[in-house]
Amino acid sequence: MFSPNLDWWALAAWVGINILVPVLLPLLVLWLFSIPSVTATLAAGSIIKSIGKGELFWAAMGMAAATCYELFALQKVVTDPNGNGIAWFVFCIHLGIILGSAIMVGVGSLNNSTPATGNPHIPDRKVFRASIGTLIFTAMSYTVVHAVLGTIESSMKDEAIKTAKQEKDDIMRKLGHCLANNRKDGTRCLEAIK
Repeated sequence: MFSPNLDWWALAAWVGINILVPVLLPLLVLWLFSIPSVTATLAAGSIIKSIGKGELFWAAMGMAAATCYELFALQKVVTDPNGNGIAWFVFCIHLGIILGSAIMVGVGSLNNSTPATGNPHIPDRKVFRASIGTLIFTAMSYTVVHAVLGTIESSMKDEAIKTAKQEKDDIMRKLGHCLANNRKDGTRCLEAIK
C-alpha cells in the first residue's frame, strides 16, 4: 500500500501535529491541572466533563474536513479510474461524518436528562461512545489518506527527477556526438539541439 519512498519520520511528525496535539493536548492540560492538591477538587472529572456530551465530535469534524481536502488533492493526482472512484467514495463518507457529527454533538449538548451511566457528566452513553469511535476512525482515515497522498506525490517527484535527468543525459550525449563530428564549427551543434 505504501511505497518505500514514504518518509516515516515526516508521517510521524505529521500525526503528532495533526492528530495527537489537537486531541490529546487539551486532555493532558486538564489532567495536569488535577495533579496539584489546590486544583484537584476543582478539576475532578474535568476530562470526562469536557468530552462527556460528545465534544470529541468537534475534533472529528475538523479531521473529516481536512481529510476531504486531502482527498480532493488526491483526486487531482490519481490517474486510475478505480482509485478516483474510491477517493470519491471516501470523500462522501467523510462528508457524512461531518454532517452526522454536527447532529450528534447537538444531540449530546441538548440532552439534559438524568445520566444513565451514573456519571453526571455523561448524559448519553451512546453519544459519548459514538464520539470516541468517530474520532478514532476519522484520525485513522485522515492519516491513511495523508500517507497515500504523500506516497503518490513522492513517486511523481521521483519520476519527474528521473525524466529530467534522462533528458539532460540525452542532450549531453547528442551534444558530445555532434561536437565530436564537427570539431571545427561547434555552433551547428547548439542549433541542432535547440
